[in-house]
Amino acid sequence: MRVKLFNLWRKFSFFLLPFSFLYGIVVVLRNFLYDHRVFKIKRLPKPVISVGNIIAGGTGKTPFVEWLAKYISSSGKKVGILSRGYGRKTKGFFLATDGKRILATPEECGDEPFQMALKSVEKNFGWIVAVCEDRFEAGIKVLENYDVDVFILDDGFQRRDLHRDIDIVLFSGDEINEFLIPAGLKREPLFSIKRADVVCFRNFDDKESFKKYFPREDWIICNFGYKLLEIRKFFDYILLEKPFEGKKILAFSGIGKHTSFIKLLKDNNFEIVKNFEFPDHYNYSGKDIARIMEEFNSSGAEFVITTEKDYARLYGMKELRNFPFFYAEIEVEFYEGEDELKQKIAEVVR
Repeated sequence: MRVKLFNLWRKFSFFLLPFSFLYGIVVVLRNFLYDHRVFKIKRLPKPVISVGNIIAGGTGKTPFVEWLAKYISSSGKKVGILSRGYGRKTKGFFLATDGKRILATPEECGDEPFQMALKSVEKNFGWIVAVCEDRFEAGIKVLENYDVDVFILDDGFQRRDLHRDIDIVLFSGDEINEFLIPAGLKREPLFSIKRADVVCFRNFDDKESFKKYFPREDWIICNFGYKLLEIRKFFDYILLEKPFEGKKILAFSGIGKHTSFIKLLKDNNFEIVKNFEFPDHYNYSGKDIARIMEEFNSSGAEFVITTEKDYARLYGMKELRNFPFFYAEIEVEFYEGEDELKQKIAEVVR
């Protein structure tokens, strides 16, 4: 139903353009007031690195945050990840993990923070993951109980009330032709990217035109994508060994870009006999799983594959342990700019 409503909105979104114009005025005015310090900007006593974008969903922020947290923690630094916890059924501050234990459910902290908390505990990264509408409040509460060397803001580009030492914006190219909310998915005008310190292009080839449009000498420009790290079975954490060529699968996801997930699987030589697209942050029901299993049984597929984010949402359905459900774990792959980004991080995180 939500997918049909989304498609219907896309079809008639042109009529919402006057509201997008008004929304744009408000956003520009808000940024102007922050830029000129009319609105107060708070500062945490530890360095803050923000990862965000200007479009609602779809650029792969969570895996990028995970790469950043993994890189920083590998140098012995203690990482705290602060998120709003989009889609959660709670309000206020929640600690998803203290780096050793899972302390919240996906419903309490949101699917993406839960995904990061799960990875932190499983792989002994020691990340502290907290959610709160007020990221400054979350940071202060974390520091009251834990030693943190650096904070990472998940989806923090629009969080203007909190000082950040590095502002990283992910850019996929979809932003160029997208309208502002509510006629489109763009949260800010394209020129807002000038606030960023680092621009990371996700499989976007026209960087030179972008640089001409936004000339900045001090920008760090990266180009990146995502590669398949491994396929793991729900709950059992059994690595499914490569090669994947010719393996017939049923795929499903509830993420911003289902097509990117399908392309990743095809690039790794899976034969997709059936796939389902659900809305981003979708909360699966027993009926949804029954439908997937019904299609699986009639499709001739060998197993079912979804994303790590969907696995986080399905973590409470322990009965899936007995079914051939797997999830794809991905990681960032840089094509250029990785060394410059790491140097920038080293200047802040000492």
